Amino acid sequence: MKKVSSSLSLVLILLLVLAFKSSILDANNIPSGSMLPTLKIGDFLFVNKMRYSFRFPFSEQEIFRYDNPKRGDIVTFIPPDGALQEEDGVIFESRPKVHIPILSNLFAKRFVKRVVGMPGDQLKIEQRIVKTIRGDFVSYTYLQYKEKGSDTFQSYDPIPTAHGKELSDLDNTRAFGKALFKEKKRDFEHYVLEGIHAATYTYIKKYCPDSVCTIPEDHYLVMGDNRDDSSDSRFWGLVKRDNILGKALILYFSINWKDHTCMFKEIPEDNDVDHIFSYRLEEEEAKKYCHPSEMGLESPEGLGAGLSRWILYRIPRMEIRWKRIGRILE
Repeated sequence: MKKVSSSLSLVLILLLVLAFKSSILDANNIPSGSMLPTLKIGDFLFVNKMRYSFRFPFSEQEIFRYDNPKRGDIVTFIPPDGALQEEDGVIFESRPKVHIPILSNLFAKRFVKRVVGMPGDQLKIEQRIVKTIRGDFVSYTYLQYKEKGSDTFQSYDPIPTAHGKELSDLDNTRAFGKALFKEKKRDFEHYVLEGIHAATYTYIKKYCPDSVCTIPEDHYLVMGDNRDDSSDSRFWGLVKRDNILGKALILYFSINWKDHTCMFKEIPEDNDVDHIFSYRLEEEEAKKYCHPSEMGLESPEGLGAGLSRWILYRIPRMEIRWKRIGRILE
């Protein structure tokens, strides 16, 4: 009888923890570089899922709503159908979805982006050649917005910014050569990364005449802070208010996995692409730090190989970013 009682207690505690995660305070990790440098690969954050509304546990069904996202909020949301897959930039194929209510909602893929377009906004999105703090140029995703009821466009006033230490531990080789800016949102500023890229914005080109979008009610336009490497509204469209689940709150842990060491000894603090190849590791040297599969070399597959990669290589080379822990997100 005691065993049954203990098992029942454990199940109840587990259900309470999962209900708390589902409806009140969720824990997310950052696997991609789309929000660099605000959110770095290996960051772990708490998401306030009660910031805008209360949802029924395990279902994400909204029971009642008491607020809406603000301009500049970092939000988590259910990605729209057809959203670009951030890891490899291909479109999700249409396929039947198996719905297991608890598991599919608790462990489904969620996106984290910043709100840059509000319901009722008239939003201009264009590419401008902008000078960086280094004196070179990038192709900047320049946004202007005219709020509902206003007659004038405002911009987010991007300001070229020195890198300082902000880019020293990005652990993302795709960020090499990009420039740092600050944009204004409401009463705060945040960092943006930009580089040279072609403006092939699928959604903007299709639905925004002359690159001007009018955002309907209960919809938001979201973008990553790493503008050159983010799958966001520019490509797959607007996010419905019903699908916005919560607001990013605070970083509670951060790990630099140092995956860049499979190619480069370190990332130079100036992040200048002209300097990076002096940091290139020879293959034999990289093998000391990285599993062959991380270097694109043929290697055994399966659970054993995966465990070997983590235990022998990834965990020993990781580094905790102590200074990021406790950072409030804006």
